Amino acid sequence: MKTGPVIRIATVNDAAEVSRLLKSAMLTYCTDSGISSSMLEAMTESVESVADRIIRQTCLVAESDGKIVGSICLKRVENPIIYNFSDKTLSFLEKAGPSYYISRFAVIQNYRKTGLGIDLITKALDMAREDGTKCVLLHSAATNKNMVEFYGKRGFELIDSENSRGYKRGLFANTSF
Repeated sequence: MKTGPVIRIATVNDAAEVSRLLKSAMLTYCTDSGISSSMLEAMTESVESVADRIIRQTCLVAESDGKIVGSICLKRVENPIIYNFSDKTLSFLEKAGPSYYISRFAVIQNYRKTGLGIDLITKALDMAREDGTKCVLLHSAATNKNMVEFYGKRGFELIDSENSRGYKRGLFANTSF
């Protein structure tokens, strides 16, 4: 009998499957963002790098019938000024205090638009809230209308954008705690 996805903390044993999921999901992200896959670090990252992230951060996976169908990583950042790239971001980040940073958010194609992505990001936001932080940050292509809208519906606002990686990359923040 098939069951819905279960969200759990990732283990190092999940690294290879998470790596495959990320690369697959990032191809869609690139297409939707109008950017080349060569511009994304996630496309060239090794399984060992994914395993290291799983060890150092809080990485969640969604598993259905023994297969990983979604992932998201959350990292506590004591000083979010490391994400500064302009006077506008500096002004915002100086006031943010200890924050969380979301990365490597991915959902396999057949589970998109099923609510799984909402469940993953909600769980990540809940974890940040439970830890007492007041801000969650993430980067996304500002040209990706689907992701900008998705994040906006979850309380994220575009703080600023920059082009240092060859595409319009936005810094988004959720301070609705």
